[in-house]
Amino acid sequence: MSDFEYLSKISMGQYFATHSIIHRLNPAFKLAAFSLLILATTLCKPWQGLLVLLGATLFMLVISKISLKYALRGLLTPLPFILILAIIQILMMSYQSSLPDWFSWHFFRVNNAGLLSGGILCLRFFVLVLLLTLTSATLSTLEIVHGLDILFKPLNRIGIPSGQAAMVIQIMLRFIPSLALNAEKIAKSQASRGAVWGDPKGSLFQKTRQMLPLLLPLFTVSLQQADALAEAMLSRGYASRNTRTGLKEYSVGWKEIFFILIVLLLCTLSLFWPFK
Repeated sequence: MSDFEYLSKISMGQYFATHSIIHRLNPAFKLAAFSLLILATTLCKPWQGLLVLLGATLFMLVISKISLKYALRGLLTPLPFILILAIIQILMMSYQSSLPDWFSWHFFRVNNAGLLSGGILCLRFFVLVLLLTLTSATLSTLEIVHGLDILFKPLNRIGIPSGQAAMVIQIMLRFIPSLALNAEKIAKSQASRGAVWGDPKGSLFQKTRQMLPLLLPLFTVSLQQADALAEAMLSRGYASRNTRTGLKEYSVGWKEIFFILIVLLLCTLSLFWPFK
Protein backbone atom coordinates (compact mmCIF):
# COMPACT_ATOMS: atom_id res chain seq x y z
CA MET A 1 0.00 0.00 0.00
CA SER A 2 3.02 2.30 -0.12
CA ASP A 3 1.91 3.54 -3.55
CA PHE A 4 -1.06 5.25 -1.88
CA GLU A 5 0.63 6.62 1.26
CA TYR A 6 1.12 10.20 0.12
CA LEU A 7 0.98 11.68 3.62
CA SER A 8 4.05 9.70 4.72
CA LYS A 9 5.99 11.42 1.92
CA ILE A 10 4.94 14.93 2.94
CA SER A 11 6.99 16.51 5.72
CA MET A 12 5.81 20.10 5.31
CA GLY A 13 2.82 21.24 7.33
CA GLN A 14 3.34 18.86 10.28
CA TYR A 15 4.25 20.06 13.77
CA PHE A 16 6.46 18.18 16.25
CA ALA A 17 6.34 19.28 19.89
CA THR A 18 9.89 18.36 20.90
CA HIS A 19 10.19 21.36 23.29
CA SER A 20 13.65 22.23 21.97
CA ILE A 21 15.31 25.61 22.36
CA ILE A 22 13.95 26.73 18.99
CA HIS A 23 10.43 25.59 19.90
CA ARG A 24 10.54 27.81 23.00
CA LEU A 25 11.41 31.00 21.08
CA ASN A 26 8.95 33.80 20.42
CA PRO A 27 6.92 32.73 17.34
CA ALA A 28 7.17 36.16 15.75
CA PHE A 29 10.98 35.98 15.85
CA LYS A 30 10.93 32.42 14.50
CA LEU A 31 8.72 33.43 11.59
CA ALA A 32 10.86 36.46 10.84
CA ALA A 33 14.07 34.42 10.99
CA PHE A 34 12.79 31.61 8.79
CA SER A 35 11.37 34.12 6.30
CA LEU A 36 14.78 35.80 6.07
CA LEU A 37 16.46 32.44 5.49
CA ILE A 38 13.95 31.52 2.77
CA LEU A 39 14.44 34.90 1.12
CA ALA A 40 18.22 34.55 1.29
CA THR A 41 18.01 31.06 -0.22
CA THR A 42 15.87 32.38 -3.07
CA LEU A 43 18.19 35.30 -3.85
CA CYS A 44 21.55 33.62 -3.21
CA LYS A 45 23.57 33.07 -6.39
CA PRO A 46 26.92 31.44 -5.39
CA TRP A 47 26.82 27.76 -4.55
CA GLN A 48 29.06 28.40 -1.54
CA GLY A 49 26.38 30.63 -0.03
CA LEU A 50 23.76 27.94 -0.53
CA LEU A 51 26.02 25.46 1.24
CA VAL A 52 26.23 27.85 4.20
CA LEU A 53 22.43 28.01 4.33
CA LEU A 54 22.16 24.23 3.96
CA GLY A 55 24.55 23.68 6.85
CA ALA A 56 22.67 26.17 9.02
CA THR A 57 19.35 24.48 8.21
CA LEU A 58 20.66 21.01 9.03
CA PHE A 59 22.13 22.32 12.30
CA MET A 60 18.78 23.85 13.29
CA LEU A 61 17.03 20.58 12.47
CA VAL A 62 19.42 18.79 14.84
CA ILE A 63 18.99 21.20 17.75
CA SER A 64 15.22 21.21 17.13
CA LYS A 65 15.29 17.42 17.65
CA ILE A 66 13.68 16.86 14.25
CA SER A 67 14.76 13.61 12.59
CA LEU A 68 17.00 14.26 9.59
CA LYS A 69 15.58 11.13 7.96
CA TYR A 70 12.08 12.59 8.27
CA ALA A 71 13.17 15.98 6.91
CA LEU A 72 15.05 14.46 3.96
CA ARG A 73 12.06 12.23 3.17
CA GLY A 74 10.16 15.39 2.26
CA LEU A 75 12.50 15.81 -0.72
CA LEU A 76 11.25 12.62 -2.39
CA THR A 77 7.90 14.02 -3.53
CA PRO A 78 9.17 17.11 -5.43
CA LEU A 79 12.36 15.34 -6.59
CA PRO A 80 11.09 14.41 -10.11
CA PHE A 81 9.94 17.99 -10.77
CA ILE A 82 13.24 19.40 -9.46
CA LEU A 83 15.23 17.07 -11.74
CA ILE A 84 13.14 18.06 -14.76
CA LEU A 85 13.75 21.75 -14.03
CA ALA A 86 17.46 21.04 -13.51
CA ILE A 87 17.73 19.29 -16.90
CA ILE A 88 16.02 22.23 -18.60
CA GLN A 89 18.38 24.62 -16.82
CA ILE A 90 21.44 22.59 -17.84
CA LEU A 91 20.43 22.59 -21.50
CA MET A 92 19.55 26.30 -21.57
CA MET A 93 22.69 27.52 -19.80
CA SER A 94 24.93 25.17 -21.78
CA TYR A 95 23.46 26.46 -25.05
CA GLN A 96 24.16 30.06 -24.02
CA SER A 97 27.72 29.36 -22.80
CA SER A 98 30.85 29.36 -24.94
CA LEU A 99 32.69 26.83 -22.76
CA PRO A 100 33.80 23.51 -24.29
CA ASP A 101 31.07 20.87 -24.31
CA TRP A 102 31.05 17.59 -22.44
CA PHE A 103 28.26 16.36 -24.70
CA SER A 104 26.56 17.74 -27.81
CA TRP A 105 23.84 16.46 -30.12
CA HIS A 106 22.27 18.83 -32.62
CA PHE A 107 21.30 21.88 -30.55
CA PHE A 108 21.53 19.98 -27.22
CA ARG A 109 24.73 20.85 -25.40
CA VAL A 110 26.10 20.10 -21.94
CA ASN A 111 29.09 21.90 -20.46
CA ASN A 112 30.42 23.08 -17.10
CA ALA A 113 28.28 26.23 -17.07
CA GLY A 114 25.08 24.25 -17.53
CA LEU A 115 26.01 21.61 -14.97
CA LEU A 116 26.88 24.27 -12.40
CA SER A 117 23.61 26.11 -13.03
CA GLY A 118 21.59 22.89 -12.75
CA GLY A 119 23.38 21.88 -9.56
CA ILE A 120 22.71 25.29 -7.99
CA LEU A 121 19.02 25.00 -8.88
CA CYS A 122 18.77 21.56 -7.24
CA LEU A 123 20.64 22.75 -4.15
CA ARG A 124 18.40 25.81 -3.87
CA PHE A 125 15.22 23.70 -3.98
CA PHE A 126 16.63 21.24 -1.45
CA VAL A 127 17.39 24.02 1.04
CA LEU A 128 13.95 25.58 0.52
CA VAL A 129 12.15 22.30 1.17
CA LEU A 130 14.21 21.67 4.32
CA LEU A 131 13.54 25.22 5.56
CA LEU A 132 9.80 24.86 5.00
CA THR A 133 9.88 21.52 6.84
CA LEU A 134 11.78 23.11 9.74
CA THR A 135 9.35 26.03 9.87
CA SER A 136 6.24 23.88 10.04
CA ALA A 137 7.84 21.41 12.48
CA THR A 138 8.78 24.09 15.02
CA LEU A 139 5.67 26.29 14.78
CA SER A 140 2.31 25.06 16.01
CA THR A 141 -0.99 26.26 14.59
CA LEU A 142 -1.56 28.77 17.37
CA GLU A 143 2.03 29.99 17.23
CA ILE A 144 1.72 30.68 13.51
CA VAL A 145 -1.45 32.70 14.06
CA HIS A 146 -0.03 34.68 16.99
CA GLY A 147 3.36 35.20 15.32
CA LEU A 148 1.85 36.43 12.06
CA ASP A 149 -0.58 38.60 13.98
CA ILE A 150 2.35 40.29 15.73
CA LEU A 151 4.31 40.74 12.52
CA PHE A 152 1.30 42.05 10.60
CA LYS A 153 0.31 44.64 13.22
CA PRO A 154 1.52 47.57 11.04
CA LEU A 155 -1.00 46.51 8.36
CA ASN A 156 -3.83 47.61 10.63
CA ARG A 157 -2.87 51.22 9.98
CA ILE A 158 -3.67 50.88 6.28
CA GLY A 159 -6.96 49.05 6.83
CA ILE A 160 -5.77 45.44 6.47
CA PRO A 161 -6.75 43.34 9.52
CA SER A 162 -3.65 41.53 10.70
CA GLY A 163 -5.57 38.68 12.32
CA GLN A 164 -7.37 37.71 9.13
CA ALA A 165 -4.18 37.94 7.05
CA ALA A 166 -2.42 35.66 9.54
CA MET A 167 -5.29 33.19 9.44
CA VAL A 168 -5.19 32.97 5.62
CA ILE A 169 -1.47 32.06 5.59
CA GLN A 170 -1.88 29.60 8.46
CA ILE A 171 -4.72 27.77 6.71
CA MET A 172 -2.69 27.60 3.50
CA LEU A 173 0.18 25.85 5.29
CA ARG A 174 -2.03 23.43 7.23
CA PHE A 175 -3.92 22.38 4.09
CA ILE A 176 -0.84 20.53 2.78
CA PRO A 177 -1.42 17.36 4.86
CA SER A 178 -5.13 17.56 4.04
CA LEU A 179 -4.34 17.52 0.32
CA ALA A 180 -2.17 14.43 0.80
CA LEU A 181 -4.95 12.62 2.67
CA ASN A 182 -7.47 13.49 -0.03
CA ALA A 183 -5.08 12.23 -2.69
CA GLU A 184 -4.72 8.92 -0.81
CA LYS A 185 -8.49 8.46 -0.62
CA ILE A 186 -9.04 9.26 -4.30
CA ALA A 187 -6.18 7.01 -5.45
CA LYS A 188 -7.48 4.09 -3.36
CA SER A 189 -11.01 4.62 -4.70
CA GLN A 190 -9.78 4.62 -8.29
CA ALA A 191 -7.61 1.55 -7.68
CA SER A 192 -10.59 -0.33 -6.22
CA ARG A 193 -12.43 0.39 -9.48
CA GLY A 194 -9.69 -1.08 -11.67
CA ALA A 195 -7.21 1.75 -12.14
CA VAL A 196 -3.57 0.62 -12.37
CA TRP A 197 -1.24 2.23 -9.81
CA GLY A 198 2.43 1.74 -9.06
CA ASP A 199 3.42 -0.11 -12.24
CA PRO A 200 7.25 -0.44 -11.94
CA LYS A 201 7.58 -0.99 -15.69
CA GLY A 202 5.63 2.10 -16.63
CA SER A 203 7.41 4.96 -18.38
CA LEU A 204 7.56 8.52 -17.08
CA PHE A 205 4.85 9.52 -19.57
CA GLN A 206 2.58 6.70 -18.38
CA LYS A 207 3.07 7.62 -14.74
CA THR A 208 2.32 11.28 -15.52
CA ARG A 209 -0.80 10.28 -17.46
CA GLN A 210 -1.82 8.08 -14.52
CA MET A 211 -1.80 11.10 -12.21
CA LEU A 212 -4.04 13.27 -14.42
CA PRO A 213 -7.34 11.59 -13.36
CA LEU A 214 -6.32 12.30 -9.77
CA LEU A 215 -6.09 16.07 -10.20
CA LEU A 216 -9.71 16.95 -11.10
CA PRO A 217 -11.38 15.17 -8.15
CA LEU A 218 -8.60 16.41 -5.86
CA PHE A 219 -9.28 20.03 -6.81
CA THR A 220 -13.04 19.47 -6.51
CA VAL A 221 -12.79 17.98 -3.01
CA SER A 222 -10.34 20.68 -1.92
CA LEU A 223 -12.65 23.47 -3.10
CA GLN A 224 -15.57 21.86 -1.29
CA GLN A 225 -13.54 21.66 1.92
CA ALA A 226 -12.41 25.27 1.51
CA ASP A 227 -16.03 26.38 1.08
CA ALA A 228 -17.12 24.41 4.16
CA LEU A 229 -14.23 25.86 6.16
CA ALA A 230 -15.11 29.41 5.10
CA GLU A 231 -18.72 28.93 6.20
CA ALA A 232 -17.61 27.45 9.52
CA MET A 233 -15.25 30.37 10.15
CA LEU A 234 -17.92 32.92 9.28
CA SER A 235 -20.41 31.26 11.63
CA ARG A 236 -17.85 31.47 14.45
CA GLY A 237 -17.06 35.14 13.94
CA TYR A 238 -13.67 34.93 12.22
CA ALA A 239 -14.72 37.63 9.77
CA SER A 240 -15.24 40.18 12.53
CA ARG A 241 -12.72 42.97 13.05
CA ASN A 242 -12.64 42.55 16.81
CA THR A 243 -9.17 42.33 18.33
CA ARG A 244 -8.31 38.75 19.24
CA THR A 245 -6.55 37.92 22.48
CA GLY A 246 -4.36 34.95 23.36
CA LEU A 247 -4.04 32.75 26.42
CA LYS A 248 -0.25 33.02 26.36
CA GLU A 249 1.64 36.30 26.37
CA TYR A 250 4.93 36.19 24.43
CA SER A 251 7.97 38.15 25.56
CA VAL A 252 11.28 39.08 23.96
CA GLY A 253 14.49 37.96 25.63
CA TRP A 254 18.18 37.59 24.87
CA LYS A 255 17.57 34.22 23.15
CA GLU A 256 15.31 35.80 20.54
CA ILE A 257 17.75 38.67 19.94
CA PHE A 258 20.70 36.28 19.63
CA PHE A 259 18.76 34.00 17.26
CA ILE A 260 17.72 36.79 14.89
CA LEU A 261 21.26 38.25 14.89
CA ILE A 262 22.76 34.86 13.96
CA VAL A 263 20.20 34.50 11.15
CA LEU A 264 21.01 37.98 9.85
CA LEU A 265 24.72 37.12 9.91
CA LEU A 266 24.10 33.89 7.97
CA CYS A 267 21.98 35.69 5.38
CA THR A 268 24.62 38.39 4.92
CA LEU A 269 27.39 35.79 4.69
CA SER A 270 25.55 33.77 2.05
CA LEU A 271 24.54 36.75 -0.07
CA PHE A 272 27.52 39.13 0.02
CA TRP A 273 30.69 37.83 1.65
CA PRO A 274 33.22 36.39 0.93
CA PHE A 275 32.09 34.78 -2.32
CA LYS A 276 31.71 37.86 -4.51
